[in-house]
Amino acid sequence: MKKRLATTVIVTSLMLAAPAFAGIKEGRTAFNKGDFAAALREWTPAAEQGNASLQYQLGELYRKGLGTPVNLEQAANWYRKAAEQGYADAQLNLGQLYEKGNGVTQDLAAAASWYRKAAELGNTVAQTNLAALYQSGRVQQLDVTGAAYWYRKAAKSGNAQAQTSLADMVQNGAGIPANAAQAATLYRKAAEQGIAQAQYNLGVQYQQGRGVEKSPVEAAKWFRKAAEQGYVEAQASLATMFHNGVGVPQDYTAAADWFAKAAEQGDADAQFSLAQMYQQGRGVEQDYVNAANWFRKAAVQGHPNAQAILGNLYQSGLGVPKDPAQAAVWHRRATEQLAASWFVKAAEQGDANAQYSLGQMLEKGQGTAQDLADAAMWYNKAANQGHAGAQASLAQLYEKGNELPQDYAQAASWYAKAAAQGDAQAQASLAALHMKGNGVAFDPKRAFALNQQAAAQDNVAAQVALAAQYYNGQGTEQSYEQAANWYRKAAKSGNADAQFSLGGLYENGQGVKQSNDEAVAWYRKAAAQYNVGGLNNLGVMYYYGQGVPKDATVSYALHNLARAQGDTLAANNLAQLEQDMGRAQLARAQDLSRRMNVPGKLLAEIERYVVYVRPVLAGRPAKSGKAAAKVADKTASEASTEAPVAAKPEKTGKTSAKASKMKAAASQVLTELSAQLNAAVAPEAAPVKK
Repeated sequence: MKKRLATTVIVTSLMLAAPAFAGIKEGRTAFNKGDFAAALREWTPAAEQGNASLQYQLGELYRKGLGTPVNLEQAANWYRKAAEQGYADAQLNLGQLYEKGNGVTQDLAAAASWYRKAAELGNTVAQTNLAALYQSGRVQQLDVTGAAYWYRKAAKSGNAQAQTSLADMVQNGAGIPANAAQAATLYRKAAEQGIAQAQYNLGVQYQQGRGVEKSPVEAAKWFRKAAEQGYVEAQASLATMFHNGVGVPQDYTAAADWFAKAAEQGDADAQFSLAQMYQQGRGVEQDYVNAANWFRKAAVQGHPNAQAILGNLYQSGLGVPKDPAQAAVWHRRATEQLAASWFVKAAEQGDANAQYSLGQMLEKGQGTAQDLADAAMWYNKAANQGHAGAQASLAQLYEKGNELPQDYAQAASWYAKAAAQGDAQAQASLAALHMKGNGVAFDPKRAFALNQQAAAQDNVAAQVALAAQYYNGQGTEQSYEQAANWYRKAAKSGNADAQFSLGGLYENGQGVKQSNDEAVAWYRKAAAQYNVGGLNNLGVMYYYGQGVPKDATVSYALHNLARAQGDTLAANNLAQLEQDMGRAQLARAQDLSRRMNVPGKLLAEIERYVVYVRPVLAGRPAKSGKAAAKVADKTASEASTEAPVAAKPEKTGKTSAKASKMKAAASQVLTELSAQLNAAVAPEAAPVKK
């Protein structure tokens, strides 16, 4: 009875296994015929019963979208099932998904863990990937020893990518002893397996005689193999050899052909060389237009020689329209690029001025890509040599927290060093820290002394700060006269805050003779720069008609521009204005605001409205001739950074050309608002009384 029971169990087991086995066979047949959907359907039951090989195959189907839409989550699910059973290929692929964050949350530690499992089972791709993670330091602290260990294991098994990467480490002595001959051997093994990077690098070895006997012919041979696979550096190198007749017979046509292939892939040097060939008619028909095109492509990528030549072409009009402005642009870029290059060389030799200049170029992205971390490094080198400009610039990076951790104490320390050398900007910046107590003690008297030193050197920021200290009596005795004096100096330099503040002194008669006209003049200058205080106060002056015609529409437009910058006072004033404005007037005010919100147009738009639009709305003829010209000249004068000067009216009684343009533009305004500005439009609402 027991024996019969055992037999029954065996038979039952075979009966259960038979359909799954049939599914595997049918799935393989379907797969070989390209019917992946059927393969997926047939293999799934066996995979669900734990067949690791089929679990891996299902992962492949889902990852590649074979017989089903791509589903990386499902792929990861099936890879995991197989990986947990020790299936090396599944472990490798699951590691790749974790490394890239495909189908799973990116997790480099998990990627490394699965790579290691597969690597320990002898999977050379996993060994190579694990080595690359160790080498990059992305998964843990940089581990070149671990990287070399796994690269070497994979390389011994013939993995060409591992051979190439290990050769790079050996060639450069990256964490392991440098050995050019060993590097050449590894490059050759990978190159013979068709790895383009290794072919190119082996070509460089032969070109330079590193680890092998120097041979231009061998170099050209390996460059060609890599070039034919589209390896851009090899294409450019082979082109150069054809151009110069080194390693191959000189052949300008072949050179142009290979330069073109590399140029199409974006190689700036190849683009420059191809441009030269078109310019000279070597290997191609002479074509200045094509030459200019390729010079431009290289120039845009920052190639200094291409930028210089492109500037020459624009200057001469050869291959491009003659354009002195463009010529100047490209010449300037070329100068910056070359300057950066020379600054690097000088900076590396310890020249403090070069280190500082290089830091500035890196900070501003002039002639090189912007890199604040590198800028800080070069500033630090120059600052430690006592360069005042570098000390001030380094302090500023610390103060702002750009790439460096924000550290007011460090900022103050470096500002102090530069300030002691008489650097005006450092003096002004250190004074500002003392006024706030950031990184140093709150000390208005020390700030006042520093601001005096910097202001005497025409530092505008210090002049404004010094004026504020005089006005508020901080660190010195209160003196409106001195405040007005320093605000005026800064205002004449175009500082909008100073212009606004000086306007306030004139309006209130503090330190100067009270004058609404002077107040308006300075508010206009500040408002023209969209200074919030200038916009608000000029708006109030128009609201009450102080120093300007009383006009709620202009007042609204000015406040509207201030509110757009988030000013709450302007918002409150607008709320009051809107209560007393009709729909038509509000539409006019908002239209005026839009027109004023164009850099350089604010004052001109106000005058156009006052001179032309407003009289028409009131049923009066628009101003013309001398009156219009006088207004136009006044606007032009106030747009400058100098103090107001007397306007000179047009000598002729006829309308000036400028006034005609203003009148025409005003006519356009009226046309656009015709639906609202018709005979039925009521006069403007009376402004709210004080």
